Amino acid sequence: MAQSYQLPNSIRDELFKDLTKEKASKLVDLLENSIDTVFSSAKDIALQKKLEIKDELSKELASKVDVALAVEKLDKKITVWSVILLSTMIILNKDSITFIAQLLGLVK
Repeated sequence: MAQSYQLPNSIRDELFKDLTKEKASKLVDLLENSIDTVFSSAKDIALQKKLEIKDELSKELASKVDVALAVEKLDKKITVWSVILLSTMIILNKDSITFIAQLLGLVK
């Protein structure tokens, strides 16, 4: 059970000084119960907001799986484009064609 709020002694003393003991006790109880209710309500609202924010973030932010899939797709694209670029450079360079032909023994 949560600890209940207690009014500071200075406030209690003032109430007991100006009112009868019965009225002061009743007023202190009412005030403390009201404060407890407000605190409890504030905790409930804070928890509710925390859960709402958590849900919102989980919908908006990419998960580790999403990031891993994106990295994998990007890696495949980079590999394909690297092969295409390298092939294009080799095909368009006459010296590289001659060199490859010499390596394969097609040209002496």
